[in-house]
Amino acid sequence: MLQGPAVTLRPPRPKDVAERLALGRDPGIMRMFGADATGWPPLTEAGAGRWVEDIAAHPHAWVVEHEERLLGAVRLDALDQQDARARLAIGLYDPGKLGKGLGRAAVRLALAHAFGTLGLHRVSLRVVAYNARAIRCYAACGFVVEGREREAALVGGERHDDIMMGVLAREFRTNDEQPEAAP
Repeated sequence: MLQGPAVTLRPPRPKDVAERLALGRDPGIMRMFGADATGWPPLTEAGAGRWVEDIAAHPHAWVVEHEERLLGAVRLDALDQQDARARLAIGLYDPGKLGKGLGRAAVRLALAHAFGTLGLHRVSLRVVAYNARAIRCYAACGFVVEGREREAALVGGERHDDIMMGVLAREFRTNDEQPEAAP
């Protein structure tokens, strides 16, 4: 478990199935993930159960909790100990909690774990170019734009660029002095 002032990153619990199901698949949030919300059926209890199982089975994934309620998940994928790198992924599912600094708090906890406990050198991610809120969040955590993959994402029948971003351990440590956004 990783504890911060605004959020907690923790292993999943059985009650998370019902909480994830209640959050469903908000079309605006799905679009920010680069998914066409019209192409997805409503979230089912079985789907929410698989979501919880996937987090439980992943060695570096956590439920993001805020005020004792499930908010989403964050994980470090493709962990490469040889090169000391990983890829970050985060998803927050409650549209009412966006823009409050909670994503930033979760990313910072995950990065502190990646660079501290795991001893990684770099963490990267990719984000669809129109997701300005996420890009601002990542930049506030020390990520810099490293490239653009043109027309890599097909969302709602339209092509969009993906932005590749990365942060090095030394950049995160320098940026870590910034205060957390108020929840």
